[in-house]
Amino acid sequence: MRALVLTFLRLGPCGAYGLAAMFLASMVLLARYPASEFAWLLYMTILPVMREPVLMLLAVPGIGFWGAAAILVLAALFGVLLAIRPDRYPRMRFVHAHVALIATALATVRAANTQAGLSGLSLPQMLRGDWALVPLASSPLGTALFVLVLAACVCSHAAIIRRIRAR
Repeated sequence: MRALVLTFLRLGPCGAYGLAAMFLASMVLLARYPASEFAWLLYMTILPVMREPVLMLLAVPGIGFWGAAAILVLAALFGVLLAIRPDRYPRMRFVHAHVALIATALATVRAANTQAGLSGLSLPQMLRGDWALVPLASSPLGTALFVLVLAACVCSHAAIIRRIRAR
């Protein structure tokens, strides 16, 4: 039972990368079927959780939309391998989990001051007086994802400390 719970916790970063890939898919669905309620529901549910990390990834020169989708899907699949075989690649698991933690933390902090534009230097929404249709960062999905990824980071730290003590 303990091994199953730890495997589930180690799959937390896969959820973050997979959710970011789903956000890109929801953008495609929304562009293709703008009148679809499902496309809007999917997009608006994932938007406050993955907006900032995905937009930062798309802003990297040379990475297009489909390149970003491929990177996120491969990162999620690689995370499954890391979760199933945790003792094989402890450093990679550490990096994989912490990149996901930074992305989810950035999304949580940046979504707290949601804005309609992409400018990072603008005043928070409440001070400006204009309101976007984006829900607040305290969405249950974002909170659950952050806690799950944080638990994966704690697991990777514990594994590295355990490995150092064994030497």
